[in-house]
Amino acid sequence: MRNYSQRLPQVLLALWLTCHLPGASTHAGAQTIDPSSGLWAGQVDLQNVNETVSGINASNQVIAGSLTPTAVKAPAHMRILFHVDTNGQVRLLKAVAIVNTNAAPDTSGTNHTMLISDPALYQNYGNNAGYRLTAVAFDFGDPSGEQALNLICSNAANAAVAPGQDPNAAATAAQQSILTNILPNATPAYSNFLQSAYFNNSALLAGPAAANALAGSSGQLTAATKFQIAYAAAVTALLNANMFTAADALTLNEVPMTGTTPGNAPGNVLTGMIYLGADHPTNPFRHKFHHDHQHGYAITRQLTVTFDTASSSNAISRAGFGVNMITGTYQEQILGLHKPLGPHQDIGLITTGPITLNRVSTQGTLNQ
Repeated sequence: MRNYSQRLPQVLLALWLTCHLPGASTHAGAQTIDPSSGLWAGQVDLQNVNETVSGINASNQVIAGSLTPTAVKAPAHMRILFHVDTNGQVRLLKAVAIVNTNAAPDTSGTNHTMLISDPALYQNYGNNAGYRLTAVAFDFGDPSGEQALNLICSNAANAAVAPGQDPNAAATAAQQSILTNILPNATPAYSNFLQSAYFNNSALLAGPAAANALAGSSGQLTAATKFQIAYAAAVTALLNANMFTAADALTLNEVPMTGTTPGNAPGNVLTGMIYLGADHPTNPFRHKFHHDHQHGYAITRQLTVTFDTASSSNAISRAGFGVNMITGTYQEQILGLHKPLGPHQDIGLITTGPITLNRVSTQGTLNQ
């Protein structure tokens, strides 16, 4: 007999929400709405992980930094949340509130519920009834601030190496380019960071640091070595001024995924990346009160979800498969938690396991 005891709470939650929450039907109208739009909640059971020292492959050979995960004695369980908008864009969420707006149903009979992934919007709904789901295993840093500072440092270092170039001017030019080319989907927190004293002073520190690092350097050094010296000096200057700490404090509420939606495309693949900066407040290696651990290590999580087809041996035979329920295989490679593995030092920690998703709302819009 199969053991459904661990899966039962998720299944019951999905059924209860689907039956009782408003917003479980799509709006009628001429607009084409992705058939799998809505909120999908489920569970990942991590059952395999690669060896960090050595492993045994199918031929009974010992291999180091194996790409092939092997079974663990006790799996780890993670809740996971996806939202699919009306256009089919999939987003990984770390938390979502399902809020009843208390509005009367419209002419199509659709009740008005909102899916809120941005906690700053909770106050807009007062004391309206709602339910909050969280996926505590997922935390999203916003790499935009760190990327902006790295670009300034890189420009300053390149100018320090090139004859006749001014590192100060190069750093300032990079700073101005960032300010005038803000992406339309940038978060308010990132926009505020670009207006902060941390970012405004970044070029003033990066340029001189890159130039001074090469003062009196040997003519025997290659251009690549000089760049590394100048770049490291510029980054260190910004680190000491807590500019990277301010940049890594930026967070995201959702991460866009690449690929087709889970409900209407079984057998296809979703991919995405989560980034947690070295100075992010929740970085597991960072300890603000310990002198040796004030800076952590940047962590990158590369996610791949491959959905089962209805005829797959992994699929759960149930009415509604591919519409309100779907299964698949979850894989994650984590870089930054452990030294890189493999002969080329380019393999991270890899873990895999089955994933089950249930659609708990058909609301295709977030944060209205």
